[in-house]
Amino acid sequence: MLKKDMKKINIYLFYLTNKYLIINFLIISIFIIFINLLELSRVISENDKNIFNFIYLSFLKYPSIINEIIPFVTILGVAFLIRNLIRNNEFVSMRNLGFSILDIFKPILIAVFIMGLFFLFIINPLAVLMETKYDNEVDKEDNNLYSIKITNNEMWIKNKIDKQNSIFINIKNINLRDMYASNIKILITKDTTNKFIMAEKGEFDNNNFFLKNVKYYDFKKEEFKNLDKYNLIVNFNKSNIINSISKYKLVPYYNYINHSKTLSKFNLYSPEIGLYYLSEILKPFFTVVLAFVILGYTSKFQRNENFFKVLFISILIGFLIFLIKKIISKLTITLSINIYFGYSFIFLIPFFIGLYQINKIENE
Repeated sequence: MLKKDMKKINIYLFYLTNKYLIINFLIISIFIIFINLLELSRVISENDKNIFNFIYLSFLKYPSIINEIIPFVTILGVAFLIRNLIRNNEFVSMRNLGFSILDIFKPILIAVFIMGLFFLFIINPLAVLMETKYDNEVDKEDNNLYSIKITNNEMWIKNKIDKQNSIFINIKNINLRDMYASNIKILITKDTTNKFIMAEKGEFDNNNFFLKNVKYYDFKKEEFKNLDKYNLIVNFNKSNIINSISKYKLVPYYNYINHSKTLSKFNLYSPEIGLYYLSEILKPFFTVVLAFVILGYTSKFQRNENFFKVLFISILIGFLIFLIKKIISKLTITLSINIYFGYSFIFLIPFFIGLYQINKIENE
């Protein structure tokens, strides 16, 4: 077998794999857009049924849904690809030319890996950005009276008093277990009167924020006071704060480490979050393992094999691998196993299953 022939066949397989991946990606995307439009019709208030608002919200939601479909794109793309190669006797011809199973699979897996990288580096941050905008738009519809964010390990809170006036709170340190805060800065805008407050300590109790050792400045009156105590009424409580800053899925891949440190600082980090971040970072590799196993089991089919049988086997394998992933993830958390050690089995078990099947075909 000449190197020139090998190069041509590698390019051909790489092109064909991308073709089927893109076609299935577009088909699934169109289906998702349709379903998403139906779902969003229930999100918007009944009094504000604006078709343009529907379309805009659907557009914002689309990337985050697309970010979850890469396994389905892989399953369907590989199923269509292998069926095409078998039906046209191309798979048998390549084997007769001296190609091993792994030689044939290599350009296919490279194409799948590149697709995984595209999802990680492009779709992931885009999905986070637009999902955040989506949440903000839904909050507007719900007339949400507060917003809570974490930036540079600090907590920022915007508390609406009414449509024109708000309270802006910056907290350097907070213990969410006891709801004690320290190093607090507050700006109150109300009826053209701005007030600035600095407090050494604070404590949240339901909708009250009790401040201690307060420095109070009224801009309009040009009045400065030192106060022992000051009570600020807010529209949020402990559970609202925790729910807002624990939205770990609204973080792009390049901020996973920093956000994990931030969550640890506020005692909100958990193994579930670590596993989620790890699975997102390793998604391109997981996609390759998924394709590897499907290729191993579907490449043994004959030319006259029913396509739906190939498709069914591919979907079944994908389901079983996801089941393995769920079981291992659950055991890792339940048994307090190191997440890196536990997650390695999600790759190793399917990989060795696929390798076993390939060796079996090679020896037939």
